[in-house]
Amino acid sequence: MIMHRITALLVIVAATGCLTRKPPAQTPAPAAPTETAPSEAPKVASVRVVVTGVLLRRSDGIEICQGEGDAPCPGVRVEGKVEDAWISERAKVSVWRMSGVYDGTTLVLDAPARPTAIAAQPDYRNSCPEFQKPKKGVNPPLSLSTTVEAFVSEHAERVAGVWWDRDRQTMTIWVTGDPAELKRLAAERAPGARLCVQGQARFAQPELERLRAKADAILREHGVVWSGSGGDAISNEIVYDVDAIDAETLAQLKRETGEAIRIVAFIELVEHKLDQLPVPAMRGDVALVTSNSRSLGGMAALGRFAVHYDPQLRCVYFGTPTERVLPIWPFGYWATSSPLKVYDFDDNVVAQEGATLELGGGQVEIEHVHADKPCGAKMAWVSAR
Repeated sequence: MIMHRITALLVIVAATGCLTRKPPAQTPAPAAPTETAPSEAPKVASVRVVVTGVLLRRSDGIEICQGEGDAPCPGVRVEGKVEDAWISERAKVSVWRMSGVYDGTTLVLDAPARPTAIAAQPDYRNSCPEFQKPKKGVNPPLSLSTTVEAFVSEHAERVAGVWWDRDRQTMTIWVTGDPAELKRLAAERAPGARLCVQGQARFAQPELERLRAKADAILREHGVVWSGSGGDAISNEIVYDVDAIDAETLAQLKRETGEAIRIVAFIELVEHKLDQLPVPAMRGDVALVTSNSRSLGGMAALGRFAVHYDPQLRCVYFGTPTERVLPIWPFGYWATSSPLKVYDFDDNVVAQEGATLELGGGQVEIEHVHADKPCGAKMAWVSAR
């Protein structure tokens, strides 16, 4: 998520000077799991796609990763002509759109990469002519924040977003329609304050919340997995971080939600349906239950578990033979038996039979993960990388 998509009502971010009004409640990402329902669409070996992410140079080639960082990831191998300027490093991260043919593991490029502004810092400049002069400072006075919070609550039906223009030390309230009357009322509430009320926003937050609920329903109907969504006060829209989506779903979102919803998808299918997206071939001889999302998102508890393998059921579990917990491993993990070894997406061993493992994530009841083989467990641990 970009830094200015935040969820606190009036949270001051010193690094960016951003202050936003609370967006609609965070959309819960669909439950982690794993097994995809059987599809009626014919399976295909490869599909045309557009992949959006960060290009990284690995020891065995080029990989494109979801998101905006340069950390290890369960990415997609890239084949074809890749310019050095497209490759990200820790000091220089950029997000590109790459088109080509995807077979579940590798993207074979068929066109040059196109740059995006996804990783760019947002522009917090207010639009009021009287508050354009730069001014030193960091955060707004607490009294101004409190006043603005109350004002925004009173006029919620028109407020699209609120942020702090740190470079000009100006609080900005963005509203729908003509701002003149709200500007006058705000000046009465905070006389002499650097408070800019600017108008003509497309959507107030209540309308965004309504359209967000509609988008949630559309995405679930089409089987789209998303790691999260958030209100972007600067662009006046709801932004979803999506693993994969097809053109049909994007078109329906456009028809029914207009400009209120923006999808940032790792993989976009150009011609085929989402359930025709090729999946990576199984590795190893033990079928792990893994997340269907490449995202880093997830629950943030810390668990400590003993790792075991059931040779009769041919599955991995945490705990003891009588009190089992089913691990939901991150996307791209795989395992071998005799003896059990679990590998991450970069083929590093992360767990072995009998070892104790500390793993971030959270516990849920087994029915919430839709695992075909729960390995005798009543609970599951959904791992977070």
